[in-house]
Amino acid sequence: MQLCVVFVADTRVSAVQASVHALVPAVDAAESAGGDVDVLVVDSSGRQDVADFLRTVDGARRVRTGKVDRSRALTRALDEVPDAGILWIGGSDGCPVPTAIARMAAAADRDGALVLARPEDPAPHLAGPAHLIRRLWTASDAAGTDPVPELVRRAGAAGVPVIGCAEAGVLKQPIRRPAAPNTSMGPGTYAGASTSFSSYSARDQIEIGAYCSIADDVRVVLPGGRLYDEDGTELGLGLRGLHREQTASTFPIGILVPDEPYDEPPPGATGERLVIGDDVWIGHGAAVLGAVTVGTGSVVGARALVVSDVPPYSVVGGVPARVIRTRFPDDVAARLLRVGWWDWSPEVVKGAHRWFGRPVAEFLDHFDPGSIDADARRG
Repeated sequence: MQLCVVFVADTRVSAVQASVHALVPAVDAAESAGGDVDVLVVDSSGRQDVADFLRTVDGARRVRTGKVDRSRALTRALDEVPDAGILWIGGSDGCPVPTAIARMAAAADRDGALVLARPEDPAPHLAGPAHLIRRLWTASDAAGTDPVPELVRRAGAAGVPVIGCAEAGVLKQPIRRPAAPNTSMGPGTYAGASTSFSSYSARDQIEIGAYCSIADDVRVVLPGGRLYDEDGTELGLGLRGLHREQTASTFPIGILVPDEPYDEPPPGATGERLVIGDDVWIGHGAAVLGAVTVGTGSVVGARALVVSDVPPYSVVGGVPARVIRTRFPDDVAARLLRVGWWDWSPEVVKGAHRWFGRPVAEFLDHFDPGSIDADARRG
């Protein structure tokens, strides 16, 4: 099988480097699968540091177009590739796993269809017969369009099947870095200097996702006191320092009697979890208290007191906090959760920064092209 890999480099150099480093083993895997692979890199970034880096990449043809949009970059690439064989298109706002290119190309060759990677792919990679892509792309004026979503739209209009290749995953690199004892925090997350995170048991855990914005004077507190076995069943143990509403006093009398024996938790016992999802914005002076989950994409208003779970992509406020409104319709929120951009490598997030400033519909068309015309997809 003859395969041409078209890679459009049009982002910052760090993202181009990350994408190229992921592309190399993917190309190697395609060659090992028996393909004759030609790699064409289109530098449409207009950046000298990108051009300097791409000159160090061996085994690829390079075309430098100057700073143009991705549609013009693809049009230029089609002038350089043959009509025969399979064409794989990707960009520098994503990192394919080593099996992606080979599996997508094999599916395109077998079914004569356009093939998309999974919808959570952080770049809209696509493969298909070169003659089919050329026919779809030149059917009308393509200038200014986003190539992969546009090809999916045109395929649906022309009755051309678009299939998903579930095995063609992408590199996702969730990172959790320590922020304080018993607290983990994802990449990009920041908190004001006067914000605090508190838990009182070594078995309790505060988990904060990636790209969260936490203002000053926020209090995130997990009082703890409950333990669970490996099946998630609460263990009714007598523990030092536990506050109980059902007894005569909520005061932990046991701390006054240090010699009094207390139950030892069994191996594998876990404490409580307070979870703040990814891409959460918490306003000044808010408090999150107890074993609650603040859903991904949500907004917590200033001075709010969160004592119960917050649904994803909702805006909450008040004491206690209640849902004021949702950020997006349910279908839009579902697509954002499916894309899961917060799990991309930090270099890819930075490389895709332009898309985060555009309307959410454009963001989703670009990064979730398989949902543009669900009736056109199969597999």
